[in-house]
Amino acid sequence: MQERNARGFLARAGDEVAGWLGSDAALRRRRRDAWLGDPGARHHIGRGPRNYVRADGRIAEEVNQRLTDDPLVDASDVTVTVAGGEVTLSGTVDSRPARRRVEDLAWTVPGVTQVQNNIRSADRTGGR
Repeated sequence: MQERNARGFLARAGDEVAGWLGSDAALRRRRRDAWLGDPGARHHIGRGPRNYVRADGRIAEEVNQRLTDDPLVDASDVTVTVAGGEVTLSGTVDSRPARRRVEDLAWTVPGVTQVQNNIRSADRTGGR
């Protein structure tokens, strides 16, 4: 069944490729295509096998890698532990924004169910 607003194959294919290259507008159009019922636009990202749980070791490895690769955070005094998908961060960073960024980076890792941020910032002043 052809929808009134259905786009042609080349437009949809072009948006698919543009989406791979980071075009937010193209991704919005592809989501709209999926919402309108285009079977080629439906994606199953994030829909894994039933009862799949990512291993704690893999989660810890990826959190550590993201902290290592981030240019805005000196994570040399940060410790990451994972138990049951819950990430616990401890140690010290140089500022409160860095503390928040470390937590945000941990949340971006697939399989993380909770983040406990016990990191202290070095710029912390007493009495506030």
